[in-house]
Amino acid sequence: MSETPQDKKPRKISLRNVSYKKLNQTYDFLMSRDDTGRPMLNFKLNLLNLILVIIGIALLLIIITTFIIAFTPLREYIPGYTDTNLNREVYELNLRADSLEKEMHKKDIYFDNLRKIVEGYDFAADSALASLSIYEPLPKGVTDTITLKKSKQDSILRAEYEAQSQYNLFGSDYLPPTKPSSLVKNFFVPLNGSIINAFNPDNGHFGVDIASEGDQIINAAYDGTVVFSSWSINHGYCIGIQHADSYFSVYKHNATLLKKEGDYVKAGEAIAILGESGDSKQVEHLHFELWHNGIAVNPVDYMTLNNAADN
Repeated sequence: MSETPQDKKPRKISLRNVSYKKLNQTYDFLMSRDDTGRPMLNFKLNLLNLILVIIGIALLLIIITTFIIAFTPLREYIPGYTDTNLNREVYELNLRADSLEKEMHKKDIYFDNLRKIVEGYDFAADSALASLSIYEPLPKGVTDTITLKKSKQDSILRAEYEAQSQYNLFGSDYLPPTKPSSLVKNFFVPLNGSIINAFNPDNGHFGVDIASEGDQIINAAYDGTVVFSSWSINHGYCIGIQHADSYFSVYKHNATLLKKEGDYVKAGEAIAILGESGDSKQVEHLHFELWHNGIAVNPVDYMTLNNAADN
C-alpha cells in the first residue's frame, strides 16, 4: 500500500521538529576530582551554542589574521609578501634609470652634433644628403695597401716620446696645473712635418695642414678620451679627442684609425696613420684642429710646428 502525499507532509514537519529539538537539547558537562569527587568545572551546552561558538572563534581568527597582514611588519614572513620598502625602492630606481637614460640620450645627441660640426656636415642640405651613406668605410682594397710595421712604429714612437722636449716649449717633465692657460705648455706635436696650409678661420680653415712622409704615425696632442672615430666623404678618416680644461683636438685625412670611440689615450700615443683620405687633393698630410671652449685656436700658438715657407 503506497503512501499518499498527505501522509508524507506531516512526517517532514516532524523531522524538522526533531532536528530543532536535538540542536536545543542541553548537555550538562561536569569535571570533578577522581579522589574526592568534588566538582571542579560544571557547565551546560547545546549543539546550537557549540556551532555558534565555533563560528565566532573562526571569525575572530580571520579578523586577527587580516589585521596582522594589513597593519604589521609580520606579513613579510608570510610566503608571497615582500618587504614593505621594496616597492618604493624599485620605484625610485626606475626613476633614476629613466633620468640616466634621458641624460645619455642628450650626450649622444651632443657628441653626434659635435662630430658633424667638426667634419663639416652641411645641415642646410641634410635632406639632399639623407640618401648618402657618408659614414661607410672606404673599400677594402684601399686600406689593404697600408702596411703597419708595429715594431718599427713602436720604436719611432718611443724615440719621439723620449725626445718630446724638442717639440714642447717647456719640456716633458712639466705637470699641468689646473688652470686652462697652463695646459698649452704640454701639448704634444701630432706629426713631425711641415705646415703647408696655415690656420685661417676667415676662409673656413680652422686648423693647420701638416705634410710629412707616408705611413707616419699620428700622435695624440694630449691626454683625453676619443669622442668620435669615423669616416666622411669630405674629410676621410677622422678622429676627435676631448681633453681636460675644455680643449678638443681633431685629426683629419688619415689613412686608417688606430683608436675607437670611448678609448682613453695619453699624450704622444699613436691614434692614426698619415694618409690622404677624403676629398683632399693635396699631398699626404694631416689636417689638425685645436679648439678651446668651442672656439678654434691656432695650433702654432700652442706647440712648435715647422712652416714649409721657412724650410
